[in-house]
Amino acid sequence: MKLFVSCIPYDGGKSGISVYVREVVRELCRQGHELTLLCEAARPEAAPYQAARPEAAPYQAVPVGRGVLDPPPTVVHAPRWTRRPVLSMLWHLLVLPFWIRRHRKEFDGFVICAANRRVCAWYPLPTTATVHDLANFHVSGKYSRLRMFYLAHVLPHFAKKAQRLVAVSGATKADMVKFWKCREGDVTVLYNGLVVRGSCFVARGSHPTSDQPQTANHEPRTTNHEPRTTILYISRIEHPGKNHVRLIEAYGRLPRAVAEAHPLVIAGADWKDAETVHAAAASSPHAAFIRFTGFVPEDGLEKLWGEAGFYVFPSLFEGFGLSLVEAMARGIPCACSNNGSLGEIAGDAAITFNPESAGEITAALERLMGESAEERQARVARGREWAMRFSWADHAAGLVKLLEGAA
Repeated sequence: MKLFVSCIPYDGGKSGISVYVREVVRELCRQGHELTLLCEAARPEAAPYQAARPEAAPYQAVPVGRGVLDPPPTVVHAPRWTRRPVLSMLWHLLVLPFWIRRHRKEFDGFVICAANRRVCAWYPLPTTATVHDLANFHVSGKYSRLRMFYLAHVLPHFAKKAQRLVAVSGATKADMVKFWKCREGDVTVLYNGLVVRGSCFVARGSHPTSDQPQTANHEPRTTNHEPRTTILYISRIEHPGKNHVRLIEAYGRLPRAVAEAHPLVIAGADWKDAETVHAAAASSPHAAFIRFTGFVPEDGLEKLWGEAGFYVFPSLFEGFGLSLVEAMARGIPCACSNNGSLGEIAGDAAITFNPESAGEITAALERLMGESAEERQARVARGREWAMRFSWADHAAGLVKLLEGAA
């Protein structure tokens, strides 16, 4: 199919939505579809260029609204004046549909990668609109008042006009039914996928079924024979939604000898109110054992995963939880929040806790680190088997199937 794919917003490659865009674009290309990517105003960090066609350089890129698609470029850019989020939202909503209508004969379908952030007022092409989470309904103060109004009242009205709505988890679908008043039959759940590069495995193909067993590579995890001791959390540093402060408080309650043996590594770019998180770490009784790495690019994460003895995901709310699945696939014992989608995504492979209780987070960490070798081996095996059900190939194929049904 010839697909027009909105990659806005790409967040400079530093968020879960960035991962989603990269992997969906990669997989659609692998499956032989011809893609035209809509990206933010021309900046190297604003578009998943190499994710789309790593062999293709340079890319032919033109601003949307100028010239014609003859021949079709690989990438088109939104106007420069849309770099401000509010202008980007308005342009996507009110201007982009007219551009699509002018060029609709050149595409078979339209894929919106982040419909909880950008939508159109109307859809001239068969459209899939993927919703990652409705966190604004769960985490007060997550955004400014203007943005909260847009997300709660404007965006849902127009998102529901898309021919096919997609949720990345059952929890997100339930929120769409509850808060957006969608009909259950109008929302399709397509779980996010898993790609683990390096010494583990790459999950692809269909979901496991009773007559089609899937197996993973259970080779032992190694990193130059160095011990895996750290407690790792990968997330953009955003307060309060990602719950770093409560994690730091919980970590501070561990005995000093335990903290010294298991440093807390927090990986991610500074986001909204990140200074609050850094201040909490600086005042922790275990401040000497807390390390911030900043944003780590995709090819640099391998070292962090290799050092991790445990993975913790204390977010107050998530629509999916990509790093949790990746940790399980790598054989890292996990503990995570029991709300939103995380409990759904973790299955019975992770220890879950109430993310609003620092005491419960501490108890979960102590339980995780205190498991016997036999218990840990069983947890690792469950996690690896469970993670195999998440496939970007399935997700991309599901998007195409929905578009074909809407044509």
